Amino acid sequence: MALLRVTDLSKSYVTYRKDPGLTGAIKALVHRIPIAVDAVKPVSFDVARGEFIGLLGPNGAGKTTILKMLTGLIAPSSGGATAFAEYDVSKRPRAYLERIGMIMGQRNQLNPDLPAIDSFRLAQAIYGVPDAEFQSRLDQMLGLFEATELIHKPVRKLSLGERMQMEMTLSLLHGPELLFLDEPTIGLDFVAARRIRNFLKAINESLGVTVILTSHYAKDIEELCRRVILINKGVRVYDGPLSKVDERIHGHREVEILCASVGSAGQVVSALAALPGMTDVAPTVSPRDAIMRVQFSVTPRKLAGALHGITTQVAISEILDIKISEAELETVFGEIYARGV
Repeated sequence: MALLRVTDLSKSYVTYRKDPGLTGAIKALVHRIPIAVDAVKPVSFDVARGEFIGLLGPNGAGKTTILKMLTGLIAPSSGGATAFAEYDVSKRPRAYLERIGMIMGQRNQLNPDLPAIDSFRLAQAIYGVPDAEFQSRLDQMLGLFEATELIHKPVRKLSLGERMQMEMTLSLLHGPELLFLDEPTIGLDFVAARRIRNFLKAINESLGVTVILTSHYAKDIEELCRRVILINKGVRVYDGPLSKVDERIHGHREVEILCASVGSAGQVVSALAALPGMTDVAPTVSPRDAIMRVQFSVTPRKLAGALHGITTQVAISEILDIKISEAELETVFGEIYARGV
């Protein structure tokens, strides 16, 4: 049974057009021209317990709007979501709110003038967490971050990365089963972002917390998300394993083999031509810094066979290096946003 079931969830709102200048302002007072905006068109998906899902899309795609609807911050225009097989999310039942957490990278939950421990104690009182359970969970979170001393510093004195560690600790003190993250690593340096990713991976794998994440950083997606849902202009354009995204668009790997001589480059080309199923492979040969470079594209399924065939026909001493690359994740997502799959 799905932990969260989203059915035809959509959000529309009306804004008004205003011409520039004083004339436009006066006209707007007399006659306003309404403009209907579909922030999220009907979208459906299920979330299983223990999943780590990336909800991705360009700016303005509707990701944050979806998260706000799923946490009850705004009401949907149509459709809805059912959580834990019993709660209508749009009604914001207290029992549901006690079982979820949300972190928005651009919004503060901690009081900036107080040390984090004071905000933690306030959250304990709000959620009614027993002292022993609170202390055990706090020790566990701080242990994962190795940040025990940070809780006694005023939040405004913390770095951005340290503040985000405290924000995450705060959101998990009541033991949520479902965690929503909106750009949690925005603005962080690579060390702080890596610490956040390691923490999220740990709570998902060891504590079983289900996570839905939005992020524009490919590293977050590559390291954390096994499944991605791509949203563009309010429409879901892909929902499936991250490992299949590149194959849906490109389906090829770029191979570059550096050879010691013109003769060995020719042997590589001949070895490729002799392999079954390689008639569609068209290698190119070019010089590079006094050595020869052979380049070709091949599908992932044929890659191992191509390399095995080459290395059995060409002396290893004649092959200086082999490089295999695939399209950057940002490039693949860009193509999906542009033309779908």
